[in-house]
Order: sequence, then C-alpha cells, then structure tokens
Amino acid sequence: MTAVPTLHWLGGWASSLTCWEPMLRERFPGFNHRFLDTHALLDQTPEKAGLSFAGELRGEGNVVAAWSMGSLLAHHWIQGGLWPRDLPLLSLCPVFRFLRPGGFGEPILVRMEKKIGSDREAVLKDFWRRMPKAAEIPKVWEENWMAGARRYSDEDLIRGLEFLRNTFVESAAEFSPQRWELLAGKHDLLAPSSILGIVSPRARFTTYTGGHLPFLECPDEIRASLRRLLE
Repeated sequence: MTAVPTLHWLGGWASSLTCWEPMLRERFPGFNHRFLDTHALLDQTPEKAGLSFAGELRGEGNVVAAWSMGSLLAHHWIQGGLWPRDLPLLSLCPVFRFLRPGGFGEPILVRMEKKIGSDREAVLKDFWRRMPKAAEIPKVWEENWMAGARRYSDEDLIRGLEFLRNTFVESAAEFSPQRWELLAGKHDLLAPSSILGIVSPRARFTTYTGGHLPFLECPDEIRASLRRLLE
C-alpha cells in the first residue's frame, strides 16, 4: 500500500495558513497536511532553522508548498545551501526581494511598522487588500485570514516585516532542489512575476492570471505541480 504523502505548508506574513485549513484540505485531497509557521521559524537562526527543518522533512513522501514570505525563507535556505536537493519545493507567489523600486517600498513598510502598535487592524486590512486580484474573492477567505492574523503579537508582525526588509536572494540556482516549481500571479502586487528572472533554469516557472492567492485563484495549477513534484 502506497503511503499518503505529506504536504507541508510554509505560510506567509501574519499567516501560518491554518486560517484556511478546511479549504486547503478540501481543495488538495490525498495528502496529510501540516502547517508550518514562518514566524516561529524566524525566532531561530537561519542555519539552525534550515538544518532542523531540512532534517525533519528529508525522505520520500514529503513536499513543501511555501507561500509569500514562506517562499522567501525557503529561497534563503536554498541560497545558503541548507535545502536538501531531494526535497521537492513548490514556491507559491515567490519572493526574492520584497522591497523594490517602483513597487512595495520602504516608506510603506515604515508606515506599517509605526501603525501596528496603534492601529494594527488598519494595517492588516490594507495588507489584505493588496492580495486579491479582484473583488469577487469570497468574503470568508478575508474573514479567516484576518482572524488568523489577529492572533499574532505586534512583535511577531514587526519581526516579519524586518525579515522582508532585510532578506533577499540574489540567486538560488547553485543550490536549487532537483524538483522545484514556481507559480506566480501576473497581477500580484506583493510578489510580481516580472522580477523572478533570477530563478534556476532547472525550475519550472509558471504564471497564472491572478493576484497573491493561488490556493483560491488557481488550485488546478497547484494540484498539477504537486503531482509532478511527487512523481
């Protein structure tokens, strides 16, 4: 009997993805689902977190789907040679450099940090509005994300913003996994596909017509990627 593969979700800023756990389990059946909190991993040094993460997930039947800030952490580990080459990775709305000219800039990040202590609800709502491509996103997705984001402390949110500010990947090609796919939204305001030219030529890079919510906007493409990565 074939063992059921384990899909490890590596979440983003203010989200471990447990906020959408029922939806993700329904949309991506046939997996054991595990939800990893990127903010918790930021409490460790990159070397310690990367090595413990890699050692735990090494072996057949594991695949990682890293979203947004989680993808930046995964790419950071790849760049540092901490990612096992045999561990499949699906980078969703991948980030290589969060701050960039003409895009999400330092002034926005500074305003977010200043307002988190006084009006964090407004900060979270503004960040959410940058995720979807269109207004037809079901309200429950926003409500669940907001509820999950409220559980984080101000310190956790600010630590995440500092990570986004200070961490970038020049090239992940040298240490890239043997099985690696990237899926990016053409209309993603937070992680635009147009800046991903530094990815490894061995990685399969696909764009979809959507924003920053691939689980909702292109689940079929995610399912196809997961099947390929586990073959």
